[in-house]
Amino acid sequence: MKDDRTFGQRLRETRVGAGMSQSDLEEISGIPKARLSRYENGHVAPSIQTLERLSKALKVSEASLLGDQRAMLEAFFNVLNDRGVRITSNEQAALLGNAVADLAQAIGLEVERNEPDGDGPRGPEPTRGGESSRGGEPTLSMATLSEWLAPGP
Repeated sequence: MKDDRTFGQRLRETRVGAGMSQSDLEEISGIPKARLSRYENGHVAPSIQTLERLSKALKVSEASLLGDQRAMLEAFFNVLNDRGVRITSNEQAALLGNAVADLAQAIGLEVERNEPDGDGPRGPEPTRGGESSRGGEPTLSMATLSEWLAPGP
């Protein structure tokens, strides 16, 4: 999914979503309000250092301000982390990814199917008692998933 918004649009939406005025952001970031306005209106782009100051002041990742797809992954993992879920291996990450894809498909989200190649983006094929394989993709019971992803101590 591509983000077609400009940097300025993302900056403005993030600032407004955080409940900040340009004056508030100026005070927190030290970036003059006039320059913030120029960023938001698309007249200029920030330097890397300024991007870092903006992301820290707004408490978001630089990737989210840039419209990078990593921002979606960061948001996903932040939710898991906030809810106490710890993924401690690539095998768990692959299983969770497949479980989320199955859930997404079940609730009607658009899901593009890629052919698994064993050690590709889906990760290595896990094998664990009680699991079956469907079309080369690992599947597991909800009990096993719950056990693996239980909040840490």
